[in-house]
Amino acid sequence: MRFFCLILALLSCGALLAESPRELEKGDFAWGIQLEPGTGSPLYQLPLPLAVYQGVSRADLGDLRLFNGKGHLLPHELSLPTLQLPGRERRQPVALFPLYGSREADLQLLSMRISRSNPAGSMSLEQHQIQRTRDEVLRGYLLQLWQGDQRPAIQRLQLHWPEPPQGFIQRLKLEQSDDLDQWRPVAVPAVMADLAYAGERLVKAEIQLNGQTQRFLRLTPAEGDMPLELTAIDAVMIDSSPPRPQEEAVIETIHRGEQAGEYLFEIPGPLPVNRMDLLPAEPNTLTRATLYSRATVDAPWVRRSQGTIYRLLLQGTPLEQTALSVGRVNDRYWRLLVDAAGGGLGEQKPLLRVSWIPHQLRFSARGEGPFLLAYGSVLAGPNLPGSLLSGFSQSEQQRLVSEQITAGQAFALAGPAALTPQRVYDWK
Repeated sequence: MRFFCLILALLSCGALLAESPRELEKGDFAWGIQLEPGTGSPLYQLPLPLAVYQGVSRADLGDLRLFNGKGHLLPHELSLPTLQLPGRERRQPVALFPLYGSREADLQLLSMRISRSNPAGSMSLEQHQIQRTRDEVLRGYLLQLWQGDQRPAIQRLQLHWPEPPQGFIQRLKLEQSDDLDQWRPVAVPAVMADLAYAGERLVKAEIQLNGQTQRFLRLTPAEGDMPLELTAIDAVMIDSSPPRPQEEAVIETIHRGEQAGEYLFEIPGPLPVNRMDLLPAEPNTLTRATLYSRATVDAPWVRRSQGTIYRLLLQGTPLEQTALSVGRVNDRYWRLLVDAAGGGLGEQKPLLRVSWIPHQLRFSARGEGPFLLAYGSVLAGPNLPGSLLSGFSQSEQQRLVSEQITAGQAFALAGPAALTPQRVYDWK
């Protein structure tokens, strides 16, 4: 009897010891990535690699740890950068001059007809009203984008026209010059369009310049005549910090759902997705699309985004709108529903591309390297919230943290065995 009680006591202690928490080791994780610092900084920061999202078992990224060369745990934290806020736009009307002439007239002569030399010797445009004769047609427009010596970084041009009685789509030809004598093409696709579809108005009235252009711009139809007269053109400048670099991944496996126009797919891990691009496989596709997502296979679907998707080809020039903004969602399972009444996306499956801004991983470089980023473990619990640099000013944080660190290729530690829960028996 006394021996039986002793066995029960030992089993009870063993159960308690098995349930008591212990410090995690490298062998408790499935995968690892070696980190090589480039400077002698006390802290390092790097964007979380895609392999980590693919290998963790927790949606909150709690099964992630940092180790130094001796296998000791290092303090770390994860932060999710704020989505890039749209910069403040400045709009400035540009001088707009119609080019009237016969269909055989030289555009160079039409451009020089409305130009003059200023006292500084450079060319500018006359500000008088230009009238056309009875036999002349509208060949295009000459734009003076700015005056003076300071060259602004114009991101795009915004075209304005009255609502037309019927839809149109027109490919444009852009040429630029600083002296109205030597002209060279602008290598950007330019299309203006105003179409009606399913009770909605589809307008393409922007020309992207991305800051690269000269003082004068000549805008003419690639072929044919201008579909209508423009009322004004605005140059749009954006005052903002450089956009955060985004990561992208293509969804290769897409399944057709039971419903017409339904597609089901998964993303590779708990990525903080903020945008999806739906690229129809067949050209000249225009449809209405809705995105849904859920965290688990049995959770209800939640609508994330909705919009009109089109991918049109006008004489070799693409006209497309493929982006669906979803805010920021890390759900694993997704559902795409398109309007099947108008043909949907055609017979071929679409191409889906997800975009996200990765978490920033910051850790203390305590001890000797090389440092190891280990992830994927059923034994790891969530990390306690906190900041490694609380109490430091912004300038001090910039001096303490270095981004000069290189992440190697992912390799196996314990492998998939670290992701398999161990069966625990209650011997009592």
